[in-house]
Amino acid sequence: MTKKLVYIKFRRLEDLVKLVALSLTPIIQHVAINNKHIYFVQSVSLLGRPLIYFFDSDEEIGKKYIIYNKFKDEISFSDKLSTDGQSVFIPILEVEKTNLLKEIYEET
Repeated sequence: MTKKLVYIKFRRLEDLVKLVALSLTPIIQHVAINNKHIYFVQSVSLLGRPLIYFFDSDEEIGKKYIIYNKFKDEISFSDKLSTDGQSVFIPILEVEKTNLLKEIYEET
C-alpha cells in the first residue's frame, strides 16, 4: 500500500493558527518553494499516511512567532516571547528543504 500525502489547504492563515493553538505542540513550519511561502503542520492521519495542514502566501511573515490571543481572537506577530497568559506563542520553524510538499508544489 502506498503512503500518499493527504493534505488540507486553508484559505486563511488564521484558520491554521487556530488549529495549531489547540494542539499539544503548537509549532508551525515555514518553507519557501517556487516564490511561495508555505506555513504548515505535519500530522499522521488515521490511515497512517502523512497529513499536512497548510496555508500559502506570496508574502513571508518575517517574524519568529505567531501570537494568538485566545480571549480576543486576534493574531499578531513578534520576534520576542512574552508572559501574556491570554495568548499562545507559536514558534515558526524555518525549514531549509523538504519533500513533504512536492506533490503540491513541484519544484522547477
